[in-house]
Amino acid sequence: MAKVTRKFTVKRQPEAVIDYISDVENHPAFIPPLKSVANIAGDPKRKGTRWDWTFVMAGVEINGKAETADYQPGKRYAFKTTGIDSTFSYSAEPAAGGSQVTADVVYEVPQGVLAKVADKTVVERMNERDADRAAQTLKTILDS
Repeated sequence: MAKVTRKFTVKRQPEAVIDYISDVENHPAFIPPLKSVANIAGDPKRKGTRWDWTFVMAGVEINGKAETADYQPGKRYAFKTTGIDSTFSYSAEPAAGGSQVTADVVYEVPQGVLAKVADKTVVERMNERDADRAAQTLKTILDS
């Protein structure tokens, strides 16, 4: 399993940060390779709520499912995916008039991606760049 972690500060309070992130319809706005989120079955703030997604990793389009794993108002939001085995965890803590945000993603590179890009390290570097862009975009959104 590979892991990507990004930490950054934003001007919004932790409650507003977790509210924004837990609205999964917002995810394509700040996760660059995420093409779409659809078929949300319930409130994503409730553990067990599921939805479908389409993601592009190293040029390979992947469809899968996600499920809310944890929601703690103003503190944490996490979900797990299948199609790409992963866990996305976001936390927010009060910091300097805003929040310190931590985004952790643990994932397995799918075989279909490895079949196209034979070097797992190349895929992981691409995902690191995507994580940088996601963190910067999320910071821009939450600072506005």
